[in-house]
Amino acid sequence: MTKRQRPFLTKHNAASPSEFLYYASGMPMKYLTRVLQRHERTVKAWMAGKAVIPPWAVAVLRLRHLEHEMTQDQMGLRAIQREQQARERQPVIQRRPATNDEQYAVQLRLDIV
Repeated sequence: MTKRQRPFLTKHNAASPSEFLYYASGMPMKYLTRVLQRHERTVKAWMAGKAVIPPWAVAVLRLRHLEHEMTQDQMGLRAIQREQQARERQPVIQRRPATNDEQYAVQLRLDIV
């Protein structure tokens, strides 16, 4: 009976470093190491590009990101965020006072005299 060899990880079957950094951005290092169950040195080497990132690491972070978005959808937070963004995009139209208002009448009188 022969021993089963572990698959060798190369740059051709590894995860994208930019994708890993996208999903890892904003997460504290302690949280990343706990989620990925790897030593801090290993995660730092992945982020610096000194070591090959296994595909499962990106998959774990992607699933956590997706789960977070789905939870926000179920709680109704995404709809609230969309409404707020729509309000921010709309220009604020302020009513201009009519020219026959008292403040403009004084200016007109001064200009005429």
